[in-house]
Amino acid sequence: MLKHIKMLSPTQILMIVSFLDMFSVGLIIPQLHQQALLLGCSHVLIGIMGAVYSASQLISGPIIGNLSDLKGRKPALLFTFTTCGVAYLLLGITTSALIFFILRFILGVVKQTQLLTRSIAPDYVKEPEQHSGLFGKMSTLSGIGMSVGPMVSGHLAEAFPDNGFTIIAFVVAVIYTINTYLINILPDNEKTSKLSDNEENKREESSVAPKLIDSVKRSFGESVDDLKKVNWVVYWDVFIYRLIISLCMGMYFSSFAVFLKTEHNVSPKYLGYIIAFKGAISSFCTYFIVHINRLYKTDSNATERTFHVFLAITVAFLGMGLASTLYVYILFIIPLAVGGAVGKVTNLEMIVKKGNDEHRGSIIGAAGSVRSLSGVVTPLLSGIISEYMGVPYVIIFAAIFASIGVGISYKIRTSLVPDKHKND
Repeated sequence: MLKHIKMLSPTQILMIVSFLDMFSVGLIIPQLHQQALLLGCSHVLIGIMGAVYSASQLISGPIIGNLSDLKGRKPALLFTFTTCGVAYLLLGITTSALIFFILRFILGVVKQTQLLTRSIAPDYVKEPEQHSGLFGKMSTLSGIGMSVGPMVSGHLAEAFPDNGFTIIAFVVAVIYTINTYLINILPDNEKTSKLSDNEENKREESSVAPKLIDSVKRSFGESVDDLKKVNWVVYWDVFIYRLIISLCMGMYFSSFAVFLKTEHNVSPKYLGYIIAFKGAISSFCTYFIVHINRLYKTDSNATERTFHVFLAITVAFLGMGLASTLYVYILFIIPLAVGGAVGKVTNLEMIVKKGNDEHRGSIIGAAGSVRSLSGVVTPLLSGIISEYMGVPYVIIFAAIFASIGVGISYKIRTSLVPDKHKND
């Protein structure tokens, strides 16, 4: 078995890791709320946990991404997978609400596995044109894992009502142990670390019984100093796009279950089918992202694709918010899933094309932090809108945010057209 695993190519290993990572997330996430209630947490405290998790993701994203640039992406992945595996195991056996809260905070800080996996992937692809295809396949498998995970955890929780969460947490810990092994057998790549041989030797010589606090301070200082070297002005459009899409999707995901239940009387069973349908459409699109990109042969800067993504999402949210029947609502899930899937891959492609190997982890980490920022803001915003205006207006506001993206992407796209003709 291990012999066959070692015969896998680096890209195949990374695709398996992406699937297992999000499969484990799909396993544990649906059960966290109920487990917190069983430990005596109030709904307010559970909400604070979610906000703290997103806030810690927001802060740690650029730092961990930058540390991966400084110390090597493979060592960074090994550290995060190992730490997450231990934290999830402890999460399943603790009976203390305080420890549960602390472990969620720790996971928020170190759970940057998708960020780091996407950051290391281009190091094992020779042709830049193949990046989109690899990102698409990784996103496809991640989506499948996220869709299958909740169904499996639901069966486990029902089959073992007394200790289901402990069993699920143990399974997640095992999965992260497997992922740690898979990352460990990846071949070392000289591009995964920007330290010179002399610097590497010095680090090894000075690593004998290092003081933990001094090591952390030194790494943090190096990260901050290196972040200052990145030309952030070049990436302003990438972060604007990511922020708007994150706000749109955050508003949608924070309210869609309540919306379907209150407006269309959808049962939990059919709610699962709808989630699976959206996940299937998204996975299908990301898998065939190379073929989709062929429709945009002249869109080298991804402005046309971004404009179409925001247009599709805006139409989808308007259709969902105004849908008179459930079937109409489901129909508009298609453009939402397509737009969200293409937008995610396109955003990563823009980062890779605009940047360089030296700071790729930092940029992707910062982009992930933008998404985490929406995770702090959107639950509060959607709650206020639902309370004072009604649940349907949450999706309408999501459409408003998306329409802002339409306007910005259209303006950027048209501003680049004259330069393109001039070069021709």
